[in-house]
Amino acid sequence: MSMCQFALPLLLPALDTPKCKLMLWAMRDIVRKWRPRSLAESRGFREESLVLTKMPTISFVRLGSCSFSKSKLLNEVLSPSQQHHDFFIHRDMDSGNVPREIADGLVEISWYFPAGRENLDLFPEPIAVTNLRGDIESHWPQFSLLTEISSAVFILTESISEREYALLSSLQGSATKYYFILNNQSGKAKEMVGLLNVLAPLLDMKKSQLLVKEQSNNRAELVKKLQSTLQGIITSSPNSTSIQDMAVTARELGIQVDEDDGECWTALEHVEEITAEIQDVAKYKREMLRLQGDLWKNLAKVEKELCRMKGQQDVSPEDYRSQLRERWLELRRQQNQCDLTSGMVKFISGIGQLCPAEKHHFLKWMKYHLDHIARGNLSRLRAEYKEKCCALGDDTQQLAELDELISASSLGVEHFMRELGQFYEAECSMAETAFGAPPPAAPEGQK
Repeated sequence: MSMCQFALPLLLPALDTPKCKLMLWAMRDIVRKWRPRSLAESRGFREESLVLTKMPTISFVRLGSCSFSKSKLLNEVLSPSQQHHDFFIHRDMDSGNVPREIADGLVEISWYFPAGRENLDLFPEPIAVTNLRGDIESHWPQFSLLTEISSAVFILTESISEREYALLSSLQGSATKYYFILNNQSGKAKEMVGLLNVLAPLLDMKKSQLLVKEQSNNRAELVKKLQSTLQGIITSSPNSTSIQDMAVTARELGIQVDEDDGECWTALEHVEEITAEIQDVAKYKREMLRLQGDLWKNLAKVEKELCRMKGQQDVSPEDYRSQLRERWLELRRQQNQCDLTSGMVKFISGIGQLCPAEKHHFLKWMKYHLDHIARGNLSRLRAEYKEKCCALGDDTQQLAELDELISASSLGVEHFMRELGQFYEAECSMAETAFGAPPPAAPEGQK
């Protein structure tokens, strides 16, 4: 859904659970890349996990019934010029009029990311947009969360009576800015504006926070007005929050978070013991993952040569193959003499002692943490590489060293698994040699 740029479920209504549930764990895999306007000239970009990225959050909710689709309006507001994309499912789409079974009370979230094109970008920085499906009166817990995490809340309505006024007046003292989008289809705009004028001091509202869609105005005018209002909010330095921060607020309001279980947190403790030692990725790999250094590279060259036999020259094939096997065995012997490092001991403990469910969480946490650390290192090194390209000019040696450092700065679960595999293969090689088993021979086609 994220790759197709559909809105994602952020808050599930209480269907088979006693409370609403925030989908934090479900979104930890999502990583986005964008180019903010501040990096447009340098052609740089930012790449971060959406769960950890702080950005302004704008929420859209509905009070009472409304004759036009809020989701369709959001699609038009967020779509780039000359394009249209349905981020949010709405009633005018194919099968969009199917009766709601589980969507009522659902809070969806979507994002807008700039591409660094000043004339085409709607907003200079990324923003998050949430959409509450259903009436806020029927889904007050979800609405309460949105008022706490949002920089601004837009309330769509076609009528405000004394009952709605009493409901909205309970928001007095909230730090969130409230905007009203009034659809004047029923001809009750004067009555609604009158109640809003009384409500305005309670919610610290200004006249610009009231958007009215008159019967004589078309939808495009409302979209432009809403885009302009959002741009004003973004440029006013609103509060920024991440989904991980939202989870903290959700817990305070008594809303469940999907990763709040013992298995998940037990696995996290094991992962933090490993990742707390990682500051410089390249240095950590040299010290903790030693079997993947020069020994592993040389071993790969020997195994490749056993298959290709390109360097035998005047030596007979059998003698040359015997030399390669001896070299291969010596490299395995050197690997076998290496002791397990503290990082590998902790990793083996994590995958060996935890139960299957905890092991699953352990590997996922490892992936998230290692990817986050590696992205930070790579971002710093890329910026340094660009600076040195301008400063050093034709000094290719230093640039080559920095390029090699960038290549060595990737780190993931696969590096730990590969290290474990090298220990296993080295031990098996020594055991097979001790029992008289020969080292690996060339494939049948090479004999």
